[in-house]
Amino acid sequence: MSSTPAGDTSGFWLAGTVLRLLEERYGRGRVPSVRVLSRHIRDANEGDTISHGHMHNILSGGAVNITDRTRAVLARFLGVPPTALMPSAEPVPGPAGPPSPETLAMRFSSLRPEELEAIEKAIHMVRDARDSIDRG
Repeated sequence: MSSTPAGDTSGFWLAGTVLRLLEERYGRGRVPSVRVLSRHIRDANEGDTISHGHMHNILSGGAVNITDRTRAVLARFLGVPPTALMPSAEPVPGPAGPPSPETLAMRFSSLRPEELEAIEKAIHMVRDARDSIDRG
């Protein structure tokens, strides 16, 4: 079985890309469960599917690389070329910047509502503190 190294050692690039494409397909906040996704993928690929466990790993950032077959099945389902599920082979120049919104979204996806609320409050506190410093 052939696999193409993703070049994304954390798996978060792939997770963010797949989540974005799923949200384009189903609508933001309306992506079905991994079990339902696995069935939809099977239906769209004449029986070829990706297990719900593997879909969970892909969406949670746990899939560091995927096989060419998985990439092809997923790409066919999402209506994109398989290369859309491969990060650029070019290294990103310069120092690493802050995490992308997609990466943060994947990290936050497993948090409970009260944890997300606490994060939102903390962000507001930091912004308020910065605003008061800026005003002098």
